[in-house]
Amino acid sequence: MNPLKTSTGKTPVGATPAAARALWETIAETPGSRAVLRVSGGLRRVADGGVTIDLVRAILGPDALGPERLRVGASGLPDDIEAVLGGAERG
Repeated sequence: MNPLKTSTGKTPVGATPAAARALWETIAETPGSRAVLRVSGGLRRVADGGVTIDLVRAILGPDALGPERLRVGASGLPDDIEAVLGGAERG
């Protein structure tokens, strides 16, 4: 299944957690839906991953945390991972 996308991700601000929540809630309320949502903006910080995981787990359940239901872009994440592993706090 092709994922639903919030946008191309080429905008200065991607989908907010509130926007993603609204879309995941709509998916959850649709009987029989196995839709996949790819949120624009991807993950830029390690902390963003926790927010995304918590939202999906709360709305769609833990079974939705695999790649067959949850898609994220993370090309901007390596710098933050290196900073976190190096002991830096990123905001």
